[in-house]
Order: sequence, then C-alpha cells, then structure tokens
Amino acid sequence: MAVGEVGFLRERPYLAVAITHFFVDVLNSGKNLLVAVLALAIGLTNTQVGLALLLYNVGSSLSQPLFGWLADKAGPRWLVIGGMGWMMAFYGIAAVAGDWPALIALTMAGLGSGAFHPTGTMVASRERRGQRARATAVFFMAGQLGLFAGPVLTGLLLHAWGRPGYIVLPLLSFMAFVSGWRWLAEGHGHQHTALAQTAVPSKKEAARPSGWQKHTLMIGLIIVGYSTVSVAAMSFSPKLFAELGFAENYIGWLSGLFMLGSALGGVTGGALADRIPGKWVIVLGTMGAILPVYFYIPTPGLGRFLLLFLAGFFNGMPHSILIIKVQTLLPNRQALASGLALGFMFFSGSVGSFILGIIADHVGLGIALQGTAVLPFIGMVTGLLLPLERNQKPSTQI
Repeated sequence: MAVGEVGFLRERPYLAVAITHFFVDVLNSGKNLLVAVLALAIGLTNTQVGLALLLYNVGSSLSQPLFGWLADKAGPRWLVIGGMGWMMAFYGIAAVAGDWPALIALTMAGLGSGAFHPTGTMVASRERRGQRARATAVFFMAGQLGLFAGPVLTGLLLHAWGRPGYIVLPLLSFMAFVSGWRWLAEGHGHQHTALAQTAVPSKKEAARPSGWQKHTLMIGLIIVGYSTVSVAAMSFSPKLFAELGFAENYIGWLSGLFMLGSALGGVTGGALADRIPGKWVIVLGTMGAILPVYFYIPTPGLGRFLLLFLAGFFNGMPHSILIIKVQTLLPNRQALASGLALGFMFFSGSVGSFILGIIADHVGLGIALQGTAVLPFIGMVTGLLLPLERNQKPSTQI
C-alpha cells in the first residue's frame, strides 16, 4: 500500500486506539487458554466452560451499546484508557489468584473490553476520503493480530512458568494505557463527530437504505454465523487440543493461527470493499471458510496449521464490512452503532458457543466444532441475497 493510501496511520488518536486494540485482544484471546487450564484443574465440563465464557462475553457484549452511547456523548478518552486499565487489573488477578477467584476475575474482565471496542471503532472508522473500509479493517487487524499473539504468548508463558507467568501480559499492556492517555484528548469525540456530520451532504443520503428491515435481518444472520465460528474456534479448540494431550505452547500456536488468518483476511476484505461492493466480499469470505472450518479438526500435522489459518482468513474477510453496514443505519451515532454491531457479534457468538458446548457434551467436542462449517454456508447463501449498494462510486462502495 502506498503511503498516501494509509495516511490515517499518521494520526495519533488512530494509533492510540489501534495499539490499545492490539493489547485488549491479546488479553481477550489469552483468556481462552487460561480457561482451558483452569477447566482441567477444576474439572469443568464443556457446558460449564461454555457458561464461563458466556458470562465473560455477555459482560463484554451487552455493555457495548451503553458504552457506545457514552462515547458519543463524552468522547473516547476515558472509555479507552478506562477499559484498558480495567482489563489489566482483572487479568493480573487471574494470573496470581487461586483457581476459582481467577475464573471469577476472568469473567469480570469482559467489561473493560466492552468499554473499549465501540469507542475505539468510532475513532477508527471516521470517513477518510474513500479509505473508511480500509482504516476500519486495519484497526480490526490490530485487534486480530492481538488475538493471534495472545494465545501464542500465553502458551509460552504458561509452559515456562505456569499461570503466574501470565502476569507479563497485563504489565506489557501498560504501554497501550499510556498511548491512550497521551494521544486521546478531552472532547476529541465531539470535534470529530461534528466533522463527520458535516461531511454528510443531505438527509436523503444519510437516510437508511430502502428495505432496511430485511437488510438488517440478513446482516444479523450473517453476523451470527461469522461470530459463532470465531468464538467457537477461539474458545473450544484450545480445550479440545488440551484434552488430546498437546503442550500449551503447541496449543497456543494452533489457536493463534486462526486469528492471524482472521487479521490478514479482515484487512484484505476491507481493501477489497473500498473497490467492489461489500456483498461480494461477504460471499467470497463465507464461501471460502466452509471447507477449512470443517477439515481443520481431523487433519493431522502441518495441514492443520494451514487449514486453521485459511479458516480464519476467509471467516475474517467480512468483519469490517459488517460493522460499516450497521453504522450506515445510524449515521450520526457512530459509537452507538459500533456498540450495537460489536455487542451483537460478541453476544451471538457467545450464545452460539454456549450451545455448542452443550452439544459437545453429547456428541463430542471435535464433531461439534466440525458442525460449525454449516454456518458460513448459511452466510454465503444469505450474502447472495443482499442487495447491491446503489448510487455509490465503486471506490467507496461497502
């Protein structure tokens, strides 16, 4: 990418939320391996593991519309640094406390993620002369790189020093706390929200698309499938591989590869969406995810690494496009729209993952995870039914 095409990377507020997104999701993804270790120590069933992760994600997801509303009113600074600080504190407790207190601390940490995500998305997705999808995708790539690095680093730390060694990651996250403190100014949200509103030429252009109710239902169905595949892979594949006797560092790499693929797929999808209708990016991503999601469980050796990467890559392609499509329904409430979209993503994925845990206790965890391949197929069919965006230039179409 040319320098002019990524000028947003020179904006300090954008850099602050991108750096924070990385560390927030380093902690978010490390949670899954920590829960897998605690599950073996305490003796939790798949259903109980699903419930613990559901509680975490409910706190993270259902709080996001509220935090988004607050960000639209008060600006992003305190929600970004407050969310990061909250997560650092509770993940630090999870590293050094006993098994049950650690599990409770992990469930509490989700509120910090809920405070950050809609606020950071609002800052990152402001209109940038045809670069909105790309800027949003790069922001999410930072988080997904964190989701890749989190289980890898967590696995290495747990393998070397046990659970107390995990304290390294909350301490490293302090650099994100400092960047948010220094580079996000008071009232920054008000100023840029006003600029974003003046960039809207008319009420007609800011209006919801025709047939928006049906459009919203279809987008919602795609989000449910996309998020369930992601949350299930992140939440349950570490437990499956731990049950199979793999070492923590090996499990960390396997879990991280899915999110590395998702990071690269997300930025690829965002770049494509600045050039072609987002509908076709959604269809391509969901179609490409079907076979890798189904086959990464039974495939041995290096093939499993490749399939996990491809499953993440294709499943991650629609991410920023889905967020922006929800934002178009609330053009003057970007943080609230981001909170609704991300909250629904996390909540639906958590509920789907919880249901998967119940199913896994009856049919086996490996079979249940393979069964999630039906969800991108449903997303592909739904994506084909989405209307093409009209009255837009190809370079800015989403």
